[in-house]
Amino acid sequence: MGVVACGLAALGALALATAQPSQDLDPDGTGPGGGRALVEVLRHHGVDVQVVRSAQALVDAAPASGTTVVVADPEYLGHDSTTTLARASRRADRLVLLSPTSEQLDVLALPLTATPAGVVTDLRSGCSTSVARGDDTVSEVDEGLVDTETGRSRSQLCFVLSDPRHASGTPDAAFGAAMATLPATADHPEVVALGMTPAFTNRFLATASHAGLAVRALGHSPRLVWYQPGLGDLANASGAPTPSPWPVWLGPAAVLLATAVLMLAVVRGRRMGALVTERLPVVVRAVETTESRGRIYRRARDRERAARILRVAATTRLARRLGLPTTELTVVVPAAAAASGMPAAEVAALLAGAPPTTDAELHTIAVSLSRLEERVRTP
Repeated sequence: MGVVACGLAALGALALATAQPSQDLDPDGTGPGGGRALVEVLRHHGVDVQVVRSAQALVDAAPASGTTVVVADPEYLGHDSTTTLARASRRADRLVLLSPTSEQLDVLALPLTATPAGVVTDLRSGCSTSVARGDDTVSEVDEGLVDTETGRSRSQLCFVLSDPRHASGTPDAAFGAAMATLPATADHPEVVALGMTPAFTNRFLATASHAGLAVRALGHSPRLVWYQPGLGDLANASGAPTPSPWPVWLGPAAVLLATAVLMLAVVRGRRMGALVTERLPVVVRAVETTESRGRIYRRARDRERAARILRVAATTRLARRLGLPTTELTVVVPAAAAASGMPAAEVAALLAGAPPTTDAELHTIAVSLSRLEERVRTP
């Protein structure tokens, strides 16, 4: 059983060690939703890809000129981590945001908001920039980006979505676009926001124009800092709301389950009433238990314990018979010697002498204790 348990533990540890990352577009993920293929493509194009998994690691990476920063999965990007991202990437060449939320865009002070894209297939670029070409197409879009300062901001929208409520299917910038580009300012570098995270995963990177878009967006600089936020980046010291990893119904469900278990314990629990006396099914004579205990001592050859029990019992009976208030030997020995006519030293050796080493010695002690009690009983 021990070998089997060790084997199972080893298999469990191996499974944990080889488990695929669960985050979307994780740079180490080799599954359908991972981003390992994109990382290898970028490295093949000579881009130095550095992966960081916390806001502090991003600060330590010190993005500067010649560096592009990409936030691949904003699920764990909290308010404070977004503020740190804005501060750390200010001197970089470009900041690429993949499927950012409206709250994160607001913290970054970008004139954009994010909306669900719905079902989108084969969306054409419709523009020509350093990232997108006029004939580029994408087939995996999960988010639309809307310019909140239409006519005043310098954002450029590509892959404009169509309002599904209109049968014409004409692209409408008011409904959003799958890519928005903002030029660099004193507060932020060039920003490329892409609402197409699934397009860059291992599963879809080789379809449509996804690979070319990814390389042009992320391979703009010789160095790429790939920021994959972790659970620790959800920390929010400033008090702004951050998404919880637990579903909202978990708390009420736990309370309901605990209440049900408590009620079941109350209903099915055993009630403690008054004590009820019952007649013993079998009456065992005291002599039988005494003989059985003696046989156990004999089988165990525990002569010392047997002799000690005999002496303690005899001392107790002698003290009771002589009307003594205690069973201390210093009191019982003189009284028993006076009542029996035996020398005090002999009585003391009999009640508290050396333990027997043979059955014969134990028998002699038992007989002598019986005679002492008889002599005390009969003056």
